[in-house]
Amino acid sequence: MKIAIEELAGCSGCTIAVLDLHETILDLVEEADIVYSPVIMDVKEPPEDIDIAFVTGAVRNEENQERLKKIRKNSRVLVALGTCACYGGISGLSMMSGREDLFKMIYTGVDTVKEDGKIPHDVPEFLYRVFAVGDMVKIDYYIPGCPPKEARLREIILPLIKGDTIRLSRKSVCSECDRKMGEVKDWSLKRRHVGIPDRNTCLLGQGYLCLGPVTFCGCNAACPKNNVPCHGCNGPSLDILREPCRDIYNLMVRRIADLTDIPSKEIEKELYDVGHIMYAFTMGSEVMEDKEISKIREVISQEGNR
Repeated sequence: MKIAIEELAGCSGCTIAVLDLHETILDLVEEADIVYSPVIMDVKEPPEDIDIAFVTGAVRNEENQERLKKIRKNSRVLVALGTCACYGGISGLSMMSGREDLFKMIYTGVDTVKEDGKIPHDVPEFLYRVFAVGDMVKIDYYIPGCPPKEARLREIILPLIKGDTIRLSRKSVCSECDRKMGEVKDWSLKRRHVGIPDRNTCLLGQGYLCLGPVTFCGCNAACPKNNVPCHGCNGPSLDILREPCRDIYNLMVRRIADLTDIPSKEIEKELYDVGHIMYAFTMGSEVMEDKEISKIREVISQEGNR
């Protein structure tokens, strides 16, 4: 069995998460050969006869697009590994700025810029938007997470290589959270830096914008268990993906309205920085953007016109 890991527009954290399997790596290499991974080994190009390829990162430029199509062609099974690959991830936030502004920030607005101010000729051209890998090629399996947690990868990678059936929870982060829903009264939205949340009761009920109800499980509620509101890095819950009338924004508004009896219109007035708070990890997904009720296009249009 030959496996590969391709890197696109991302931070390489998902590949490091594979290395974080520690001694399980020994079990993995007993079953398969890692034949290509830019972070792990010095091999410049993927071979042609890959059994399972994992692709991490989003598609932001022409080189990303070319490498994605090549790894798809060379692989029997292609797996989107991590939220950037599945939904565009943090790279998607670049859509809130124009391409020219991004190039200026990276290549001409830094101390290390050359005196002539010219952008290197070999820098790949940006695409007009960020793409999740599934928006460009057929993906066989999706493993969200930023990065996917070690325990989740232990449950997935070896059975996948062996061809075993994998059964995992498909609930939201709330299903993994140990907090209780206390009495909700005098509710008002709080920014994360305000006060110290009560450790035992629901963060959303306390007024903190916790995205646990709309986020796919698999992290063991790591942030809420450490008194930090969930910020949605595992991507949307399956009910949002399945239903065209459901979106991260509208379900969060509905959830808060159900908890507090405050009208939805009043809640929407309280919400701030919708792009970064609600869609920080999903803005690059055409699946999420194409929902009629999604706020993604509105956010991109507003930011792009500033």
